[in-house]
Amino acid sequence: MAKIPFRTSVVLAAACAALPLAGTMPAHAQPPVIYRSCQQIRQNIPNAPNGTYLLHNGTKLFTVYCADMATAPKEYITLGKTGPSVNYSQYTAGGASPGTNVRTRFTRLRLDPATFTVDIGDLKYASSTGSLQHSGTTTVTSMPYAVAMSCNNSPSGRANIDLRKTAVKVNNTFATSGSNASGTAAVSPGAQVVNLQGGGFCGWIMPTPVAFNPFNPSPGMLNLTLDCADQPQVAGGLCFVLAPSNGPLVTRKGDRLLVRPRQGGRPVAELGLDGRIRSIRSVSTAS
Repeated sequence: MAKIPFRTSVVLAAACAALPLAGTMPAHAQPPVIYRSCQQIRQNIPNAPNGTYLLHNGTKLFTVYCADMATAPKEYITLGKTGPSVNYSQYTAGGASPGTNVRTRFTRLRLDPATFTVDIGDLKYASSTGSLQHSGTTTVTSMPYAVAMSCNNSPSGRANIDLRKTAVKVNNTFATSGSNASGTAAVSPGAQVVNLQGGGFCGWIMPTPVAFNPFNPSPGMLNLTLDCADQPQVAGGLCFVLAPSNGPLVTRKGDRLLVRPRQGGRPVAELGLDGRIRSIRSVSTAS
């Protein structure tokens, strides 16, 4: 990728704590700002559309997809690997839960930017197939992210986390729960892929802290903590851990912003004045 030209930077934020927050600067000053949430973007730029933006939370600089910007903005991670056998959760039918396997597949994950935790119960960008009767009583039609469940006295439930082609990785433990529960979580080197097998009578495996009967979920299940991946930049996304005393530096050049994760480094991203990503710089040159 061609280098982004830039001139001597004007440092507007020497540390994350000093980065101006939305609403703290006079409107006429229009300073370059890296916001902390999609809601802050909307508050300061009411016409900002849905799209990919750069945020920071004081410890990380990262990209998110901002959805519902006209109403109630929310942050999502766009998954690079999607399909019938990746980024799914399954309650396997059989035993005390007759019916067909309930499999929920995800294309984006709801992220709480402050804690860098996934709301595994948010199904806005998910689709489900199958239906079963949990213990013969409750109809199940959907599952939260990263949960494998069954009720046939075996770990026949399945789930997959695949964060390859994103700039994040898993930083969470997994545990079984339920009756006669058993299961495994196979985590890849680099922690971007996790294959889950779990079940019982009825039992499941999921990110800790575990929930009771985690089916037919609703938003509010902040169960899966993430971190920046070993490869901090991919096509369309980035995630940098920021040094406590040296936060991202922002340079305004005409109608764009150039962002460096640390003093003395080269720009890693080019933004519009609304915070939306225009381009991401190759990690090999983002020193």
